[in-house]
Amino acid sequence: MKKLNLNFLYPGFALFLLVYCISQQMFQIPPVGKILNPFIGAIQNENEKPLEIQLLSKSNLGLIDTVHIYFDKRKVPHIYAKNDQDLFFAQGYVTAYLRLWQMDFISYSSAGRLSEIFKEGYLDYDRIQRRVGILEGAKASLKLIEKDKKTNEVMTNYTKGVNAYISQLNYKNMPLEYKLLDYKPEAWTKLKTVLIMKYIGNTLSGYEQDIPMTNLMLALGEKDFNKYFPSFNSKISPLIKDPVTKLNSSSGFIKQPKYLDFSFLNTSSVITSDGYNPRLGSNSWVVSGKKTKSGLPILCSDPHLNLSLPAIWLEMQLTAPGMNVYGVSIPGTPAVIIGFNENIAWGLTNGADDVKDWYKLKISADYKKYEFNNKWVNLIPKVEVIKRKDQSSFLDTVYYTIHGPILNDNKYAQGQGEIKNLALKWELNNPSNEFLTFIKLSKAKNFSDYKAAISSYSVPIQNFTFAGNDNTIAANHQGKMHVKWADQGRFILDGTKSSHLYSRYIPQDSLPQVVNPSDNYIISANQHPTSKNYPFNYNGYFFENRALRIDEKLRDDNNLDAAKMMDIQLDNISVIARDGIKVLAAQMKGAQLQKHSRELLDSLSLWNGEYNSKNTNAALFEFWMGRIKSNTWDEFKSYKFSATNPGDNVLFDLITNEPDNAYFDLLGTSKIENAHDIIVKSYEEAVESFEKLRKTGLSDWGDFNRISLMHLAKIEPFSKTNIRSAGHPETINAMGNKWGPSWRMIVELGKRPKAYGIFAGGQSGNAGGNNYDSFVKDWNEGKYYSLLFFMSDVEAKANSKNTWKLK
Repeated sequence: MKKLNLNFLYPGFALFLLVYCISQQMFQIPPVGKILNPFIGAIQNENEKPLEIQLLSKSNLGLIDTVHIYFDKRKVPHIYAKNDQDLFFAQGYVTAYLRLWQMDFISYSSAGRLSEIFKEGYLDYDRIQRRVGILEGAKASLKLIEKDKKTNEVMTNYTKGVNAYISQLNYKNMPLEYKLLDYKPEAWTKLKTVLIMKYIGNTLSGYEQDIPMTNLMLALGEKDFNKYFPSFNSKISPLIKDPVTKLNSSSGFIKQPKYLDFSFLNTSSVITSDGYNPRLGSNSWVVSGKKTKSGLPILCSDPHLNLSLPAIWLEMQLTAPGMNVYGVSIPGTPAVIIGFNENIAWGLTNGADDVKDWYKLKISADYKKYEFNNKWVNLIPKVEVIKRKDQSSFLDTVYYTIHGPILNDNKYAQGQGEIKNLALKWELNNPSNEFLTFIKLSKAKNFSDYKAAISSYSVPIQNFTFAGNDNTIAANHQGKMHVKWADQGRFILDGTKSSHLYSRYIPQDSLPQVVNPSDNYIISANQHPTSKNYPFNYNGYFFENRALRIDEKLRDDNNLDAAKMMDIQLDNISVIARDGIKVLAAQMKGAQLQKHSRELLDSLSLWNGEYNSKNTNAALFEFWMGRIKSNTWDEFKSYKFSATNPGDNVLFDLITNEPDNAYFDLLGTSKIENAHDIIVKSYEEAVESFEKLRKTGLSDWGDFNRISLMHLAKIEPFSKTNIRSAGHPETINAMGNKWGPSWRMIVELGKRPKAYGIFAGGQSGNAGGNNYDSFVKDWNEGKYYSLLFFMSDVEAKANSKNTWKLK
């Protein structure tokens, strides 16, 4: 990182802060005098040495025994304790040192409390957070967690560690954001830790299409809906490759529910879109030693999440009797979420299931009751007190039903859309204890331990991948999956009928899972978890192309090693683009083109679908595809509701097999266009737009594919923006604006695991320090760091750049 040199900024810092703060609506002008004070102000955040010296040796912390924390050259802490209580105390302590403001801020965000930090601009956000029930769900989960002795002990000691660090802070050494935003850290609580896990769960459940799909089913009819929005891609590489024995009779063709008609759906409600892109999912795969050069299993994991600063992950090693684990944690939560120990390694990808279901209610005119099973039942009002900075508290009444909370009621409409009188049901609002899974995984020695660990995992549904030192490999689609009828929850449900509620979960031993498949590898990339023969019904937002590409790379290679795995994680070839360009090129035969357009097409026809940052063909292809989709699906723009376009696989299938399909006929023209006409017209439009941009100096894919790592409070100087990048949502290296591979990890097990990894960010949350975004350049360039997994504290001490001793 190029250090944010506050000393250089200092002569003009007053002017900078005044101009910056006045221009921002998200917070009021901070106490500039205190910030500029050279003895306690912002300049102190650049010099981390005094605080580190203060923390080198701390006594009277209430620990049972001495804990040593060894920081390596990348500021990764390797924590060595003689018991679990001290270990998790130390994890909380060092995490607060590295990321206090971040974890505190996310707990505020999750709870719907940002109005306490920002004077203006966040009341609606807080209201929505309260209305979807995250805070209530966190409180319910905490009650469950406190009943489990082990989890409660871990959470209690972690909390004590965080608070021990907070108690040492004063204005001088307080994280810079507290100074700029003019507030102080409050005492850490176990509820804050649960709120952070709920925040992640909400992020991973952030995409659903119930209302658009309902409208499309009614607009298109049953036959066309299935044609253009099929449940299963024609090409599928499921997580669980079971041999097809007997098809699930409910899978495949989607029938229009009998209750679903325009009289039922008498509004054109639209769920407000958010920044979540379901195609930017995650990858994880595992190969048996039967396919590796060393004969040892290799596990790879790269979860794709929101790219932000400070980074979502914090790298560390935790060691105590019976535990020696390395990986990444989420600041504010204990244990390791993705990682490995001497015996096993595990990775995670989002399950991509549809976990949010919406129920249409009938509510009385006085808004006190709702109809359920031909009876009027009382709505349960709950007043949410939303505190506001320098203002009186805002009181918001949220109404609860048997289904869940009502987001949009008679007095509030969310954002631009309206979900009036719809109740939200999702598992995140129910009590759960995900922490126990990761506590147990850290100590797991074999597949049996792994299975026992994940059995307590509930929400959000995740794909766990596993490798063991005995060459066992496995994957599990894990979480609470409801027993549903076919496509229950894909469309709006009838809240007046108990028959539309689900009450049972798929048994743990019936969840999709695979152990030691015959082809000796398992791929998890947000594709369908099963084929059509799985006996239970479920639906979700599954995408096959990344899995298909990973399968191409692994299938015939029995000499795999870590270097090849790195190449796969960084692979920028899109299967659908590579195959699709052949389809488009065939349609361009006979087209009358100018010489330059023909030359561009000749080059594009030979393109292999690779989205490298310097590739010109990738950029032109994206322009072309954008115009083809716009011209083909123009009918969808005419709907009064927000309509999702059919997928690219459907589009290419129509071009190949139904070139005269009615959707290729442009609205508003007398001519009846076909696929050839649309593709030629779209190409000419794409070249025209592309050439205009080339004249301004933009031509390579990296010129258009820019990513940003925004600071959580949207403070521009603390962000990394407009970074040229390779990758694409449909490639293994799935990049897109603010989403991407948040942590790349490769682990080869053995007597001493060999591991490599990198995440987008840096270990420290201090924007004025050296380790804030120090990994970003290497991460974007596809480099990896060797993960220093020490087998003893002697090794850790020998490689330490800085050692703390806590007592």
